[in-house]
Amino acid sequence: MNEALYARKGFSVQFFVLVILTTFLAFYNLAGYPAFTALDEGFRLYFIRDVVQHRRWAILTQEGFQAYWRDSTGPVVLLPIMALFQLFGPSLLLARSVMAVLLLISAGAVYLYTNYWYSHRVALLATLLFLIGGPEWLNSVTMGRWVYGEVPALGFFLLGCWQWSQALAGRRGALALASGAFALAVLAKDLIAPMIIMALLVLYGASAVRAVDRLSFRYILWPSLACLVACIAWSWFQSYASSVSAMVVGSHNDIVQLSLSRIVVLSLHSCMQNLKFLRDNDVLLLLLCVVYMAFLRQPSDKPGRLIVPVFVLVWTFWYVFFSIGWPRYAYPIWALSSMLLAVALADLWKWIKRLMEAQYFIHQAASIMFITLLFGFIIMWPLQNTIRRLFEPADDAARIMALYIDTYIPPNDRIVSGQWEVHFYGKHLFVPIPDEYYNAKIAAQTHRSFQVSHFRTMHDLNAMYILDGSENRATEMVSPVELMRNYDIVFAAGEYCLYRLRPQRAP
Repeated sequence: MNEALYARKGFSVQFFVLVILTTFLAFYNLAGYPAFTALDEGFRLYFIRDVVQHRRWAILTQEGFQAYWRDSTGPVVLLPIMALFQLFGPSLLLARSVMAVLLLISAGAVYLYTNYWYSHRVALLATLLFLIGGPEWLNSVTMGRWVYGEVPALGFFLLGCWQWSQALAGRRGALALASGAFALAVLAKDLIAPMIIMALLVLYGASAVRAVDRLSFRYILWPSLACLVACIAWSWFQSYASSVSAMVVGSHNDIVQLSLSRIVVLSLHSCMQNLKFLRDNDVLLLLLCVVYMAFLRQPSDKPGRLIVPVFVLVWTFWYVFFSIGWPRYAYPIWALSSMLLAVALADLWKWIKRLMEAQYFIHQAASIMFITLLFGFIIMWPLQNTIRRLFEPADDAARIMALYIDTYIPPNDRIVSGQWEVHFYGKHLFVPIPDEYYNAKIAAQTHRSFQVSHFRTMHDLNAMYILDGSENRATEMVSPVELMRNYDIVFAAGEYCLYRLRPQRAP
């Protein structure tokens, strides 16, 4: 009895330490790391600010209210931030605090799912590896702080998997809870919808072929319908709200074409680049654990235990063969693979312990090497890298640039800019970089051709200034050579530089 009591106390201490560490990783220096420079985060927060201030589902620019393009990040992320902005005013810290709470929920979902199928200790390790696994510049801690939807989507997906497993075990009401959790995952990031449905169909097909733990089709039907309804409802709402709130200025972009240009790319070059990216970031090694869990661990394993590794394999197949290959599209692969790595390590430890019972020196040496590898390389190295990044000082360049523009540039002067983080901090309205330049960038990534036809120069936009930053450098609406030849520097802060067209070139 004393041993059981000590074990429970030990588990409680371990769990408490993990909760404190996870809270620190989620909340410390939110406004400082990661830097507030990502296009999607800045654009999304500027949009949320406009919704709160103007009560229209649109973005306000110097061209007027314009349609907010179809956002794959859904109301699970957007609505809480809108509510906080309404109560306390726009703030990067408030927005990222919402994301930090969702990160805690996602970590809790990892623990619940792995604890249900394996053990408390495996769940603790799985939660930690979920947080820090993968490239340290884009692991769950970093992704979970940005105003994106991938991390909460995975969290609600794992909650759905946990309840789906209980539904298969005969618990009443669990299937409805699983379907609801899967729908919330889609309403956090709608890209997850086809992946969940495909994973469920693969499991259903495998159970039908093997005739082992054969699934009733209702366990596939209801979660799939929930995902479809959530995805269609969010898409319809955005289309309707945008149509009544804004007018589309400039070239018209088909919503379906814009979406497919990012998620369905048929290119051998892209496939090779995507594989290279996974290899260079050691994700292919993590996928060995997924293969082990899906095919080698227990050939007659339960579907509820297999849904996560099958989901990872489905996502990997899409990422390699059909996606544009953006790094954050690969995030679910290494996040969930890192979680499954904990199970594979637990199995390896059990095997080593059986060898140690023989009391052979070589077996004891193997156990020491295993523990050193686990804590020195798999855990401590990525953990210290992650923590070190959290202490990076905040970059106030965007706020400084916004303050300068609001103070010294007349409100009616037209400034072309794609730096939405600067817009978020300021009051001056901007002329956005036309979507055609982003389409051209995407086409170039997939070795396709796209001609910018409607807007070729600043003269077409009747603008006197351009704010040079990461977005102009990516799209090259105005190239560095042209900036040096035809523009004068007005003000610089960090990576931002405000240029003014020289008088003799003014439209």
